[in-house]
Amino acid sequence: MEVSELDKYGICDGISEIIVTCGIENPNAAPIGLIRKDNRIFIRLYKGSTTYENVKLEKIFAANVTCDPLLFVKSTFSNLEDENFKYHPLNSQNIPLLKNSVSSVIFRCEEIKHTEQAMTAEIIPIYAVANYHRPKAINRGLTAVIEAAIHATRYELTGIDKFLDLIDQCLETTYKCGGQREKDAAEILLNEIGEIKKLVSGGKDTE
Repeated sequence: MEVSELDKYGICDGISEIIVTCGIENPNAAPIGLIRKDNRIFIRLYKGSTTYENVKLEKIFAANVTCDPLLFVKSTFSNLEDENFKYHPLNSQNIPLLKNSVSSVIFRCEEIKHTEQAMTAEIIPIYAVANYHRPKAINRGLTAVIEAAIHATRYELTGIDKFLDLIDQCLETTYKCGGQREKDAAEILLNEIGEIKKLVSGGKDTE
């Protein structure tokens, strides 16, 4: 399968925000940005995550395209329930996919490079499926809640308060422009941030 064919499955030039599914024995899902440039595509995974460990071991994963804000937020902070997964047989293995994704592409990792903090790999598409296509206009509430989730992970890692201000700005847009699912995702995200704040404050108190 050629990289140029990925346009048909929603993975285009630049950074595509998708949900990775991996873990043949114990499926895991997490939002990741796939980097596509000059007809090549890459992934960068940071140490300490289940996704990192699964991809490092198995060197195969699926990229799932979805516009569901709840899936993005839930998979950012916890694993999805088993009912969200389906499986595609490949070389005597069952690769986990998101059941309700717009499309799914299975990638194989090549040219893997490791640093102290992360793993970077060029990835090769080996199978793709478009599950359905229903046109949907860009909604600023969706993009804002995804951006807020990214800032939340950065706050969790660093404890830097500027990310809280960025989250507030993003969620203001979500509540203004989003539909009910975007607003539900924002509520879940706010609950998660509340728990993260307790951990960050606890860490600061013990310094």
